[in-house]
Amino acid sequence: MIKLSKSGWNNVIIFVVMGFILLINVVNKNTYSPDAEQVDIHANQALAILGENQVVLTLSIENVVLVERIARTWRARPASIAGQALEQMMMSWQQSSGELMMQAPEIDRQFALNVTLDIAGQPQPLQLNVYATEQQLLVFNQNTQQWLALPIEMYGQLFPQEIFAN
Repeated sequence: MIKLSKSGWNNVIIFVVMGFILLINVVNKNTYSPDAEQVDIHANQALAILGENQVVLTLSIENVVLVERIARTWRARPASIAGQALEQMMMSWQQSSGELMMQAPEIDRQFALNVTLDIAGQPQPLQLNVYATEQQLLVFNQNTQQWLALPIEMYGQLFPQEIFAN
């Protein structure tokens, strides 16, 4: 064993701990870097309708239904949906993701539901066109010019029947 004084061993311990911290830092940067996240997004080609940390202030459907954030709750006008159903609808908008489509699908654009979302901190509202086909729900983001394909079952979660009741 190497014979070092007490201060010599302290220096050895300090350098070993610093090396260990540097090693953890390098591994952490490789694992959680933005470049790695970009590769994962493009590899899976799954994309969320809204960003993870985006806060929806208002949601307008066809300029007929308006959902507003009031503190931590939601209010719809006309008040055809409220309470837990409205909370579930807005949570679906916040958490939904779909498969990124490389080519625009062949659909009749006159059957779109126009959805406008005001996002906190964004100067322009998010403009979406939603199309329901027999197999899937298609969402066109006008801001990014991207198409997303979601399962058709998401239609009932994003647009509950109560929302259009008079």
